[in-house]
Amino acid sequence: MHKTMNLKSKIFIIAIIVIVSIIVIKKKVIDPQPVREIKTNMVYIGGSGKYYPKSNFSRYYIEFKDDKTYILMKDDSRRHQENYNEDGDGSCPEIEFLSGSYEIKNGNYVLTMIDIAGVEFKDVKAVKNKKINKFSYKKYKDGKKIKLMVILTKKGNYLLGYLDSSGKSHDEHSFYYWLYNKSDIKKLPSSVEEFRKQFKMDKKAEQERLTGQNQ
Repeated sequence: MHKTMNLKSKIFIIAIIVIVSIIVIKKKVIDPQPVREIKTNMVYIGGSGKYYPKSNFSRYYIEFKDDKTYILMKDDSRRHQENYNEDGDGSCPEIEFLSGSYEIKNGNYVLTMIDIAGVEFKDVKAVKNKKINKFSYKKYKDGKKIKLMVILTKKGNYLLGYLDSSGKSHDEHSFYYWLYNKSDIKKLPSSVEEFRKQFKMDKKAEQERLTGQNQ
C-alpha cells in the first residue's frame, strides 16, 4: 500500500516538474522576448508600451543594417474597421516607411531620417487587397535627426521611444514601444521603391479622397 502511494507521489511530482519545465521552455524559447542585444540584419517588432502587439494592434518594425543604415516602418493598418475614424477623428488604415542612417551614443541608437514615405487605405477591405488611395514621399538630402530613437533602458532591454529631459532615460509620459524578437515580418522593404511596389493605387478611391478634401 505504502509502495503504491509512494509510486503515485513520485509520478505526480515528475509530472509537475515536466509541466513546469515545458512552461519555462515555452516562455524562454518559443514566446517573444524583449530585445537585450541589437543584431544587424534582423527585424524587431514593437507594440505599444511593454506589450507584444496582438494581431489587430498597430506596431513598429525596425531593422539595422551593417552599413549603419536602418529601416523603420509603422504599421497602423491592422485594426478593425470600427476602430478607425472614431468620433470623426479622420483616421484611416496607413503604413509609414522611414530609412536613413544611425549612430550609437551612450548605448542608444540615434536615427537620422533621409527618406519618408507613406500609404493610406480607404478601409480595411482595401488593406487586404493592397489597394491604396494615397501615397506620399519626401526626401531629406542632408538628413534630418529625429527625436524617436532606440533606447537602452535601465532594465537592459531596448525600446523605441523618446529621451526624457535628463537625456539619460526614456520618457515614460510619451509613447514608447518595447522591442521584441519573433517579428511576424522577416524582411522589410529595402527602399521607398520596394515599399511602394507592394501596393496598387485605387484611382476611384483616390479621387473620392481628393473630392472629400476639397469640400
